[in-house]
Amino acid sequence: MKIPSALETERLVIRPYTPEDFEPLYAFFSDEDATRLLDLAPEQKTAEGTRALLEMVIASYETEDPIFAMAITDKESGKYIGSCGMAPDEENSSDTQIFYALLPQYQGNGYATEAARKLLEYAFVELDLDRIVASIAAENLSSIRVAERLKMIFDGKTKRVVNGVMYEGRRYRFEKSNFL
Repeated sequence: MKIPSALETERLVIRPYTPEDFEPLYAFFSDEDATRLLDLAPEQKTAEGTRALLEMVIASYETEDPIFAMAITDKESGKYIGSCGMAPDEENSSDTQIFYALLPQYQGNGYATEAARKLLEYAFVELDLDRIVASIAAENLSSIRVAERLKMIFDGKTKRVVNGVMYEGRRYRFEKSNFL
């Protein structure tokens, strides 16, 4: 998937990661409450692990198959507020999964919905994808509300393992024909 140089919304700039994102990314990764439902290995939550992951993502941007992970920043201040992106879906390889996560202090302001809506637009218009899915832990009510605000369709219950713990989940989908 082609990584855009930047995507802009009314309040956000969604852009590729840079080395300067290390400190806020590490602050996010090392926050146990913020990341307990994210599929991060314990070593990725250390300073060394976060730096290695960030460097790997940045290096991938120059390859044929980049990791589609981008920083969400406040348009006015330029501050890092979270992460979003897309990846091949683990349950169905013909689908693409969307993800979004915000630092706790920025949650509840509509930023995740705004960022995800822009990603959907990019996926359907620029990448010409036909379907986007989201797999969300059932207890992650904030992310479920984002999917529902985006008018994603509930596609059933699912189970997934995150760091050795089984979570009940909810699967949502969004078809290109419903977006355009």
